[in-house]
Amino acid sequence: MASLVSLLDESARAYPDQTALCFRDREFTYREMHRRVDALAGALAGLGVGKGGFAAVVSANSNVTVEVLFACARLGAVCERYNVRLSPRVIAQLLARSEARVAFVSAALRPALAEALVGIGRTLMIVDVDGGAGAECGGVPRYEELLASADPVPSTGDVDDGDPAMLLYTSGTTGLPRGVLLSHGALLRRTAIDIEGMRFSHDDILLCELPLFHVTFVSTLATLALGARLVIADSHKPADIAADIVRTGATRTALVPCLMRGLADYVAREGIELDTLELVIYGGEPVEPELLEHCRRLLPCGFLQGYGMTETTAAITMLLPEHHEHPRLLPTVGKAVPGMEIRIVDDEGRACAAGVPGEVLVRTDTLMLGYYRDPARTAEAVQDGWYRTGDIGFLDAEGFLTLVDRKNNLVISGGENVYPLEVSRCIKALAGVVDAVVAGVPDKRWGESLAAFVVRAEGSRISEADIVAHCARELGGYKKPHAVRFVDDLGRSASGKVSREQLEELKGLL
Repeated sequence: MASLVSLLDESARAYPDQTALCFRDREFTYREMHRRVDALAGALAGLGVGKGGFAAVVSANSNVTVEVLFACARLGAVCERYNVRLSPRVIAQLLARSEARVAFVSAALRPALAEALVGIGRTLMIVDVDGGAGAECGGVPRYEELLASADPVPSTGDVDDGDPAMLLYTSGTTGLPRGVLLSHGALLRRTAIDIEGMRFSHDDILLCELPLFHVTFVSTLATLALGARLVIADSHKPADIAADIVRTGATRTALVPCLMRGLADYVAREGIELDTLELVIYGGEPVEPELLEHCRRLLPCGFLQGYGMTETTAAITMLLPEHHEHPRLLPTVGKAVPGMEIRIVDDEGRACAAGVPGEVLVRTDTLMLGYYRDPARTAEAVQDGWYRTGDIGFLDAEGFLTLVDRKNNLVISGGENVYPLEVSRCIKALAGVVDAVVAGVPDKRWGESLAAFVVRAEGSRISEADIVAHCARELGGYKKPHAVRFVDDLGRSASGKVSREQLEELKGLL
């Protein structure tokens, strides 16, 4: 298959009457999904989206993301997916830089986003993804009505392996998130890897709870390639996840560790039997062996860990279910999946021996096409075909990878990537703030959370609530600090840096 078009076409021919996708109280067969995608492709074409064009999705989890991806594939266009946890201001800035002609937006986000989009500099059609018949949408087209009125477009027939198919945004160290362009070929090769490595089958029912604006979305393609069933959830509460598994008969789900713990504790406390659940796929943040063993005791199913990045089109390594039976392997993130090469290098670029930590480099045919409209950063990240992850780790003699640090001090909170430098700069932009530093601290619920240490200007009355609200408004709720401590001095060195030792002293104030 050269493109995603082929994936859906083949499944619709082979399994027309089988359920492809479920969302809330709606079910779509493969035949119906195929028809809806053709209609959406026609609607997009009518709005001026063609080969090389872009269509954006700014909404919570729903069937819309999947349908827009395949409709764009029909046209040789790119599905642009936005993290709805970012602030409307940041989303508007990204949309201003993009080439999207149409944006599919959740009703709850439309007012704030519409205000932020004033002055974007071009016409951007907004489509309401939630409004049903009779709903008040303020003149904005409704998604279902758009499909009903369109002339279907089956395919352009002009889509190649190397054409871009998806644009996902990943957090940057400073400034705006980076857009990562993924090709049709990368997505299809990734699908084949996931089918084999994650052991998907035609009979599987995948409960997709993780946000579809993350690269974990790619793993859902495995179900659609096999004629299996994809259930899209829109709640992150352990009670709702458990109820969805019981209601749908889900055989597998993917969770970040904090949700995995929450689900395990909930079903144990309530005495719920998840009889159909065969596999929990987890990743997105560091996992302590103690937490993993805790979850394995409470959830009677297999576990599979994936370590990967948007730039590599998801998993670089997997810790398979059978690996979890060996305690010595639990601190690792597994071995490289097929098609992935891993090198560990020192600061001079020399290969490290087994057991010696260095930067993790990856070479793969599922690598991104590059960062959107940022060739300089692309050239910095990919050198001689090797992607520099920024993670520090080592390989053992058997090829199992252990991560020991993050070169860029990334904080992963509840599965979301947050860079402390970006947050500290946001805080220092406030009137009444002289200086600030932000660090990640352990958090029982989120894995990690942010703590801010702030020096106020003399006479300033700025409060913790002011700082938290400012960060949530400017950056997004998941980037706000969970704790703020005001201090007289940060103890910066002559070079202007806060040492690791000083940062640990500051953390002692919490």
